[in-house]
Amino acid sequence: MHNIHLRPHEDQERQLIQEVLSVFSPQSCWEAERGYGGMNNTTYMLKMDDERYVLRVYETHTDLVKIAFEHHVLSALRESDFGLRVPAPVKAIKGDGHTFHPIYDPSNGQNKIAALFTYSTGKNPVWNTPDQLVELGSAAGLLSVALAALEISLEPVYPPYYQIQEAYPLCPPEKLIQLCTSPPGGLQACAEEMQDLLPVLPALFEALNGMENLPHQLVHGDVNASNVLSDDDGRICAILDFEFATWDLRVMELAVPMSDLLTMDKSDEWMWEALEGLIRGFRKQVILEPDELLAIPQLILLRSLDVVMHFISRMFEGTDEPDVAVNQIMKLRERILWMNRNEERLRKLLT
Repeated sequence: MHNIHLRPHEDQERQLIQEVLSVFSPQSCWEAERGYGGMNNTTYMLKMDDERYVLRVYETHTDLVKIAFEHHVLSALRESDFGLRVPAPVKAIKGDGHTFHPIYDPSNGQNKIAALFTYSTGKNPVWNTPDQLVELGSAAGLLSVALAALEISLEPVYPPYYQIQEAYPLCPPEKLIQLCTSPPGGLQACAEEMQDLLPVLPALFEALNGMENLPHQLVHGDVNASNVLSDDDGRICAILDFEFATWDLRVMELAVPMSDLLTMDKSDEWMWEALEGLIRGFRKQVILEPDELLAIPQLILLRSLDVVMHFISRMFEGTDEPDVAVNQIMKLRERILWMNRNEERLRKLLT
């Protein structure tokens, strides 16, 4: 029985799932529920003979080299002594046992890549109390230690965060500044915020100079609540979505979740306790050098700037509606304002 839950859908979606499963599983009987997924892919929760899987359709790119690197990292982590669960790509039953498969999506006429993963039990945590962030920091630190020890034979594809000037050909720094000067129609909803960014952006890009001298290693680069799972006791038990894993600054594994915290609708007291817990949890596992700690305020803003340029690029590609980029531009402005008020206090917390 083939079920697509959440909302009715045409047979094309069922055909797409069936095509992928014919490559990875001998079973023809399955049930599927459309997952919430992330901004960069579509997911389906599958059940076949009481076994559960996650089917991912990559929406951001069709670059087999990028996906091969992600799956290579996952396989290496699963063979290591890393204490948390990570997704396991399922090997195809046909051909050379590859873990991803090209498909044609008739709903939009695009060629895409699909992969099947084993299912990890758990749920995305909700940060109700600031002390929960100690757990996230500790998990990010454990992952950092494990990734640093991996022997990876493939070359990473994504550039490090601080090479943002070359990362987005559709939205390089000069293009972003031009957009802030004269926002197009789709970005008019945040025209005021973009005007506020104009005097700030040159300094943000300038602050990246010298980052290449900080300690580097393999990083996940996107550890946050949407990419971790917790068990019934609230303990983080799994880390998901290694799509953007690459060779980057070690300290980005802490700077990224710190950046994501800053636009939560919480009181100042809650936020400072959460930041302290996150930092403490991470530093229990990883000893950071003084220069790494010194760079964190700039890296927090770099993370948000990277997200803005990513989604403006997707807007130009037609992948996302402009309101997605608008939301991220507003978040970047919020983080800049927060940093203007609180950088000195943050630096004291980091020492």
